[in-house]
Amino acid sequence: MNAPVRLTFAAILLGTFLVVQSAAFCTAGESTQVISVSRTFNGSPFSYRMKLLSESDAYRVYRLTYPAPVVTPVEQNNTIPADYYLPKSIKPGAPKRPAVICLHILAGNYELVHMTCSLLASRGIPAVMFKLPYYGERSLPGGPRALLEAPRLLLDTMPQGVQDVRRTVDLLASRPEVDPKRIGITGISLGGIVAATAAESEPRLSRAVLILAGGDLPTIIHHARETRELSKLIKSLTPAQQAELARTIAAVDPLGNADKLRARARAGKVLMINAAEDHVIPKPCTEKLAAALGISDKVVWLEGLGHYTAMAALARVMETTARFFEQDMPEGAAVKPPTSAGRSPMQTVIGLVRQLAALATSPPEDGRCHFVDLDLSVVLGDGETFKSRLRYIRGSHHKFRLEARVPQIGEVALGQCGYPWMTSVKDTVFLGVKNHDGQPSDPLATVDPNHLLKLRMAAGVLGAAALTPSVLDRLIGVSDDTAADGTPAVRIAARDRKIKGTVRLVLQADGETLRRATFDFKDARGSVEFRVWRINTVANDALFEPPAGRSRKEVEASHLYRIFGAMFNFAMEHVQ
Repeated sequence: MNAPVRLTFAAILLGTFLVVQSAAFCTAGESTQVISVSRTFNGSPFSYRMKLLSESDAYRVYRLTYPAPVVTPVEQNNTIPADYYLPKSIKPGAPKRPAVICLHILAGNYELVHMTCSLLASRGIPAVMFKLPYYGERSLPGGPRALLEAPRLLLDTMPQGVQDVRRTVDLLASRPEVDPKRIGITGISLGGIVAATAAESEPRLSRAVLILAGGDLPTIIHHARETRELSKLIKSLTPAQQAELARTIAAVDPLGNADKLRARARAGKVLMINAAEDHVIPKPCTEKLAAALGISDKVVWLEGLGHYTAMAALARVMETTARFFEQDMPEGAAVKPPTSAGRSPMQTVIGLVRQLAALATSPPEDGRCHFVDLDLSVVLGDGETFKSRLRYIRGSHHKFRLEARVPQIGEVALGQCGYPWMTSVKDTVFLGVKNHDGQPSDPLATVDPNHLLKLRMAAGVLGAAALTPSVLDRLIGVSDDTAADGTPAVRIAARDRKIKGTVRLVLQADGETLRRATFDFKDARGSVEFRVWRINTVANDALFEPPAGRSRKEVEASHLYRIFGAMFNFAMEHVQ
């Protein structure tokens, strides 16, 4: 089987199982503004600088810089750089909004926290992310790892991070669009731990979402691979240095002051989201913090996922986080999604990505299905041409149907109604009814768990991208390409200039349903014609029945499930 055919076949099989205008606001073209804050947690007034960085359909992003409340020997560490996501939906005189501080992970990758800010701002909630001490512009010449060679600075890093959060609360509380009584905080991993400690130290933080976080820092430090170097450093210190470090760690361990956050937690103002199989933040550490906060029975557990594979649930985590903070939105302030007529080209693409994410990750409701029927035609750079057809129907309760015509293979059909079934090249339908209880089983039961996890992670990222326009906007440029006859269409091009080519999406009159996609790249061009593209549409049981008019043979259901698993594994291996 040549490469195009393998890729086509792999893609087909994968489809089966599957983000107030006021005197203090900057506007485009304005220079940096300097704004004063007089009421602060430590009684020390300060000023911050604010400059417009970028703009999207739903919000503007401003770069803020302000003095850290703790002065260190490292000059660049004494200025806090932050990005403030300000929703465009906030108008002059509008009710004040809740706002959220978003903290980043240990590795210093900021994409996740930018996605969170983007999602919150697109829902009408101002959000800010800042770089913790010694990260980004604040770092030592050797980056965060250089801290391992500077124990004194290392001792002060997390306490300073907590103080930086309190300074950021000062700033938000002074903003004309922010309700100072409804400022929240969220963070992932390291950010979640700092968020917990900061919420304990800062009573003005009304809500907190702690993601992949826990308490008992000594256990985490000496357990996690990510903190192995820190563990070695601690063990190499003198007894006096170890004792000093232990006191510093205890002062910022969320377990130490959990009583100061317990009342808010019990009032439903603290949400913990954790991976059930986390080997970085061990489950007992999460359980200790939840118990200390009095919310052991309220933790959202991501079953079957670990610290990094929790990416598979990224869309769910982000949506849960946004809804948690949306509870503080003033009545009538919720941002309504635009109608198809009022959508920008990027919003149209976002809508399609959401449909694709639903197709891959969300089973339809009872009595409904996801239905895709398409023809694919591709011409490769060497002139080779191949065509394929795919019909994929996904129902509830493990029901599905896949029919495809693949070059050099022929017709492929398999599915599941009350039992699994599959056709052969000799027009025989194999019915998996032997030793079957009549209830549809998971067709992926025999699949390599690693393949499933990778697919879940990819689907999770896709779902998260559908929630956060800023992610797609960094990757692609989208323009309106409506035809002369009024047929709605958009054109997509990669922002990476190394990727030469475009994709054009033609929609039905509703502006939401795919009709045709054409693509033209250096090594391939072609088209996809969508006869059917429906998400969560009406279904009936006949859709999932095996083809009629063919000879039938009853076989063991387990045999077909193993074949399904082998085909899926084959597809995943060739896609990789």
